[in-house]
Amino acid sequence: MDIAGILHIANILHILGTILGFGGAIASAVVMLRLRTDEQRLHRGRIARRISPVTWLGYGFLVVSGIVLTLNFEFQYTILFGVKHLLTAVLLVDALFIHFRYFPRYFRQIGTPEFGKTYATMRNIGALSVTCWIVILIISLHTMAAD
Repeated sequence: MDIAGILHIANILHILGTILGFGGAIASAVVMLRLRTDEQRLHRGRIARRISPVTWLGYGFLVVSGIVLTLNFEFQYTILFGVKHLLTAVLLVDALFIHFRYFPRYFRQIGTPEFGKTYATMRNIGALSVTCWIVILIISLHTMAAD
């Protein structure tokens, strides 16, 4: 396969990764809003956990395809591109915290006094993640329009 074919596949994976990653992140954020009863917390927490592999897959596609596209594209590295990479790293850290630290606590603490703090922290991290996704999309659209 020639370089043009590899770049074409990387572009497709980047688009698919954007759809899966951003879509999964937004869907999870919406599902986790305004949980009032323990039954809602358990049910929606399970839904968000089922969505997370889709989000992770999308993020993985974005990172792998982004590396391929960056290594094979001749351009000047700009501040906006650096911000995009920094926000992508923030997304990774957020996801690691939510899925490996706070989700286990979330399910253990439903119905306990500690639950409110864990839920609030997860919502704050989720809000940061959604903000990062949106800013990354805006930067991407801006750089695509400039090309």
